[in-house]
Amino acid sequence: MSRLIFCPQFPENLLRYQEFWFTEFRKQFKKHFDEVITLGENVVTGMEQGKDHEMFSPIGNAIYFEQSQIIEFLNLELRADDIFFLSDLSFPGFFTNILYHKPLKNCYTYLHATSKNNYDYFSPVRHSKYPCEVAHSKLFKKVFVGSEYHKRKLGWKNLEVIGLPIPPFQTFKEDKKYDIISVSRPSIQKVNKKLEKEVVRDFGEIKRKNTNSWEQYYKFLSQAKIVLLSGKEETFGYQVLEAIMNCSTPLAPKNFSYPELLSDEYLYSNYEELRVKICQVLNGTLLSPKKLLCHDLCENFYENIVKEMNGD
Repeated sequence: MSRLIFCPQFPENLLRYQEFWFTEFRKQFKKHFDEVITLGENVVTGMEQGKDHEMFSPIGNAIYFEQSQIIEFLNLELRADDIFFLSDLSFPGFFTNILYHKPLKNCYTYLHATSKNNYDYFSPVRHSKYPCEVAHSKLFKKVFVGSEYHKRKLGWKNLEVIGLPIPPFQTFKEDKKYDIISVSRPSIQKVNKKLEKEVVRDFGEIKRKNTNSWEQYYKFLSQAKIVLLSGKEETFGYQVLEAIMNCSTPLAPKNFSYPELLSDEYLYSNYEELRVKICQVLNGTLLSPKKLLCHDLCENFYENIVKEMNGD
């Protein structure tokens, strides 16, 4: 079988997907390929984390890591049947530009977000970033996304809906300490402050908590009756998956990617609908869903992505 060259993001320990993608993708890909080369694998060991934190990664570390990946890739002797996989086309790094100079026939990538999203971190520079996303997407045979919503938003011909992998962490079934919690980033994109004020008025505090490990984070999810999502944009929704995994009930807008994850009984179009659903959860008439609507897609994520790479 052909060799896979995997280019991950810097695996910052901030309870974000790039941390477990770095380790889990290598592990899963090794089941399907004779050889997996993880660019930057040797550099990241021993690097300090959490320094100069901005956005989703410490910028200095991320740049140094990507610089090392570029050098390592340029020193590779490529084979005609090599398969290349970039873990996130949406992050504004440098590596993708190298593929113009040293192209591969079989290139694939995942796209987690886009500056085209409402209130995206990069929306102020959308006029320059989005054309880069479009241009770079043409370097790849397939660009994988998590939802049909994301695919429709972008409209590119080489998009493939593949879901997202189920996180490989221990889950919990804790006693319920909180009625309503939120684990969304405190940004205009992820939190609807007006709606949440109405929730607080009628139901009391929406509990938020700083957690420093996946165990703490998952336990916090499991201690909640309701995980409230009020965001104004979402191209998948890992928090929905994580809430279900940890026996909490997610309530989310009837918009964006959420209808692909949850049935109507867990979705709301306005505050009145949300208020009714909160009451149903609190009085025990609405229980946590057993699994995502797209559970099978996520459960078979690695097998499906390998099939796409191999043209099956």
